[in-house]
Amino acid sequence: MERPRHPGWAVVGTVAAGGALGTLLRWLLVAPAPETGSPVAGWISLGLVNLSGSLLLGLLAGISSRRSLPRWLVAGLGVGVLGAYTSLSAVVLAASVATAFGLTGFIQTGSPGGIVLVTGLAGTLLALAAGATLGTACAAAGLRLGGWSSPMAGNSSGGHP
Repeated sequence: MERPRHPGWAVVGTVAAGGALGTLLRWLLVAPAPETGSPVAGWISLGLVNLSGSLLLGLLAGISSRRSLPRWLVAGLGVGVLGAYTSLSAVVLAASVATAFGLTGFIQTGSPGGIVLVTGLAGTLLALAAGATLGTACAAAGLRLGGWSSPMAGNSSGGHP
């Protein structure tokens, strides 16, 4: 078995620096969400960050499919900056924490309000599904804006040319 090729220090460095920049950008946009006692403002700002990042990732992919861009630049912007900026892991963590705290609070208080727990869990799952759907739509829009077109475009038979 052949050993995988090292991507090169320029790629590794730009991904690391881009990751730091993308994380900082996300924090600057999400942190100012008002502390209202409800997580809705935080979810909305994180959702907007993820949707804008999906659009920008699609745009980068569309542009790089038509133009020859340096590998380090595409990796630094895509994987680094936008990978850290769009943080599905942050959404999943927030959903896990919200669910865990809801469950823990329900168990600790012995509250008969199980409906609140179920509704909170259903709302969290619905928000995750909506985010994935809208994120995919934003990425597709970014691809189109970047000039990417399907290799199948113009082929009415639906098969390969």
